[in-house]
Amino acid sequence: MSEGEAPRPSLIANYSDLFDRMPDPGFLVDAETYEVIDVNPAAELTLGLSMEKALGAQLSDFLLESDREGFAKALRMSKRRYYLRKFGVSWVGSGERRISLEIVACVLELAGGRKALQLICRDVTAEREARANEERYLRELIVLNSKLEALSTQDEMTQLANYRFFKQELHEEHERAERYGQPYSIVFCDLDHFKRYNDQNGHPAGDELLRSFAAILKSECRNLDLAARYGGEEFVVLCRSTPGEGALVLAERIRAKVAAYPFAFADKQPLGFVSVSIGVAEYGGGALREEDILKAADEALYRSKEGGRNRVTRAPGPPAADCK
Repeated sequence: MSEGEAPRPSLIANYSDLFDRMPDPGFLVDAETYEVIDVNPAAELTLGLSMEKALGAQLSDFLLESDREGFAKALRMSKRRYYLRKFGVSWVGSGERRISLEIVACVLELAGGRKALQLICRDVTAEREARANEERYLRELIVLNSKLEALSTQDEMTQLANYRFFKQELHEEHERAERYGQPYSIVFCDLDHFKRYNDQNGHPAGDELLRSFAAILKSECRNLDLAARYGGEEFVVLCRSTPGEGALVLAERIRAKVAAYPFAFADKQPLGFVSVSIGVAEYGGGALREEDILKAADEALYRSKEGGRNRVTRAPGPPAADCK
């Protein structure tokens, strides 16, 4: 003690006083047999474990069965180390109520050289339940956000990309094509006589036709392509890094697949089957905008309509940019 420093008060409390007054459940466990040799009053209040029932018992008998092996291992490790060890277990209380305990264990040397393990237990049930609820809420929030994200980019009926997402992807593809000098193509599709099909067979049948056509688009497109519902019975495919010849092959596959597909009420259509008219346009460089390529594909589509439907028409050469 340095000069002028006030003397410390005498420490008159002994271990038994501290052990009994602790607000958290406490146990002394024989370091060899792991039997309980002492227990404090807080154990009975928190865990419902009386002195008579605890003394001489193995604490593992009161734990969830799946925790017993880990608990025994933690006790063995605590006995070999002279510093605090913390671990968690699930205590099975009265009425099978489970209590989550956080245990701090350390070695104590008793009179006569006998060693014991001191276990101080803290009830963390409420904390763990709150953490579990928080984690469950976060998982549900992630799922909800993913659904909302899908709704913002997906057409609800067909599960294809929606118009908004298509326009965004087309803009990015156009910028990439300009930067690296690579082509891309647009395949523009319109189901022939769709209004007639709807009027004759009802809107549920028309909705099913749209869904079936969307499934055909998905099956024929590559993973690289983006199929989208443009609006109503109009659909588009963005063929990334694809020249017009490759897009024409895809368009013809789509047309043939639709003409051969056994749609309900197909024989009532003017051609005797459900058909689709398609226009194809390619971006191959130059001062064109994505709107110019889309417009060229749309105009090619209407030439398919005027030519008798159920056909594919390619835009005649690079489309001219609109002058404004």
